[in-house]
Amino acid sequence: MIEGEIVRRVGLEVTMADGAVLVADAWHLAEGGPWPVLVQRLPYGRSVASTPVLPHPTWFARRGYAVVVQDSRGRGDSTGTFAPFVHEAADGAASIEWAARLPFSDGRVATYGFSYQGLAQLYAAATRPSSLRAIAPMMCCPDPYEGWTYEGGLLRWPFVCFWAAQLAGQDRGTGPIPFDTAAVPISGALGADPPPWFEEWLEHPRDDAYWAARRPDLDAIDVPAFTVMGWFDDFSSGTATLIDRLGAEAWCGPWAHMPWGTRHGGVELGQAASSAPLWDALMAFFDRAFGRDGAAAPAAPVRYFVVGDGWRQAASWPPPHTVRTMAGHSVTGNANSRSGDGVLLPAMAGIAPGRPTTIVAEPHVAHLGDPVDYQDDGPAHDRRDVACFTTGPLVELLDIAGSPVVRAITISDRPRHDLVATLAVVDPDGTARTVTGSARRLLESVTPGGEVAWQIELRPIAVRVHPGQQLRLSLSAARFPCYDRNGHTTEHNVHLPAAEQVVATIELRSAELDLPVPHS
Repeated sequence: MIEGEIVRRVGLEVTMADGAVLVADAWHLAEGGPWPVLVQRLPYGRSVASTPVLPHPTWFARRGYAVVVQDSRGRGDSTGTFAPFVHEAADGAASIEWAARLPFSDGRVATYGFSYQGLAQLYAAATRPSSLRAIAPMMCCPDPYEGWTYEGGLLRWPFVCFWAAQLAGQDRGTGPIPFDTAAVPISGALGADPPPWFEEWLEHPRDDAYWAARRPDLDAIDVPAFTVMGWFDDFSSGTATLIDRLGAEAWCGPWAHMPWGTRHGGVELGQAASSAPLWDALMAFFDRAFGRDGAAAPAAPVRYFVVGDGWRQAASWPPPHTVRTMAGHSVTGNANSRSGDGVLLPAMAGIAPGRPTTIVAEPHVAHLGDPVDYQDDGPAHDRRDVACFTTGPLVELLDIAGSPVVRAITISDRPRHDLVATLAVVDPDGTARTVTGSARRLLESVTPGGEVAWQIELRPIAVRVHPGQQLRLSLSAARFPCYDRNGHTTEHNVHLPAAEQVVATIELRSAELDLPVPHS
């Protein structure tokens, strides 16, 4: 760390090709330089600089970097009109080259930030600005459709509502505008004057040309990358994609989107689960990218925290593993709720799945919230519209590291339905802490009574299941408001009034679970 006064430059301006003026602040040491520049671009106000989770710009400045934090187009003091995903490539690339020419810059730039700030980096990096040396998109989904707005075809309803309400409120100079996630039809959730891009998202439930035009080209990115993945972050699947596609150096820990703390579901995971050490790793990554002396490479590019054990390292994510397949079984067809007869057994040839279990999906019944934060999901498992398959108490340690996969076959009396899968670790006292989950929707109608084969890749996780604990796979056809309601008709859900939404009866004919078990 370098001692000395830090200078903050306020209101630096750069003009885009179309005339929009983007405004930034900068921090750097008063003496010395020029410095490599770290750029963060965000839509939430540059004075915040993502400090609820990231170090303040002065922290980087004391380590020999200049930091530039810029308001995105149409946000804060920057002019133009904000449209999520649309302008970040051109604006980001131009801002990187501008930052390289600032008087305190040595001509080399890296970018950093999490969430939308991470996605913005990907757009800019894909244009290959000549001054860019590295990127650090953390807790970031690289696809504005899959994993940001939708998940398996289901609208990520509370997140989409909150984010749109937050940005719309900032546009109007207020706090988040009022929103109602229980609105029916859902198109009215933000009142009579929602942002135009919010309405566009609702009108494009399929991964069509609208989303293709807004997707960054990861294959075009040719600079080193650093990322952070949180097991309890909504963007964990997208971050896993970044690790794979970019070969990113990564820290993967038991953190939610914000803050990156050690307490989840009322359980303190201990100081070992802290995110504090990763900042030194990020600093070392930047030092290597800029060729600084003494910047050694890590022993392995991926460090991941196993809930219930501790930190490990690997050459990639997921780590090398074998797949252990478990099968759901019900003797009487009564796997409904955790009190039913659903069991989860090692899959073996010749063992039939037992009798099918019938569940229902009622569009107007709330089905709890987002389970993937180590919460006790026991109340959901008491419902008879949830099928539960539980192992016996384990007799030896079981480690899981990767994205479990659920395969199932269903039959419904309606042309469309959803399937929601969660995986929980059950303690001897009955507490069922959900560690991962995901969902899929039938976007195209099928003939009622026809079999539907599902494959659902759950969000990434690393967890140790101890002797005496159990694993529970739960399957349902709704999880509102975590995902939007399915009206179970051939009509688009967005405009479907309550009177036209119907109950779906679903027969679950089989269910299998593939567990990634890392090599010891």
